[in-house]
Amino acid sequence: MAPAEGDSAGSKADGPSRHTDQKAAAYFRTKWGKNDKANNRIKDIRTIGGYLRIYTDLPEEADNSPTALTLCERGLAYLKEQKVTTPVVFVQAEFGENGNPILANILGPADTTCRVTHPDRDRRR
Repeated sequence: MAPAEGDSAGSKADGPSRHTDQKAAAYFRTKWGKNDKANNRIKDIRTIGGYLRIYTDLPEEADNSPTALTLCERGLAYLKEQKVTTPVVFVQAEFGENGNPILANILGPADTTCRVTHPDRDRRR
């Protein structure tokens, strides 16, 4: 992933930018290759504040989709190979009205699944 000309992808995370984690991008590229369907959905990979963020072209409605979950599991594998003791991974949707919504995540060593959970609406009443 090389930065886009003018680095316009920086704010929307819709392509490689100066923020791209080159080591993580190379890991995904070499481990699964350019013909992998899940990898082809990746627009950028960044490490921000110790968190691995995988930005995709998936729609906001793709939360917990097979592709989002696969990318999250791969991000977790990458962090484990890097010997990160508190892995945090976010797979994010394409930029839209709500920014880049979270589609799948791991929130540390106690989190056992990449599935995003949602509050039970009935309990809030």
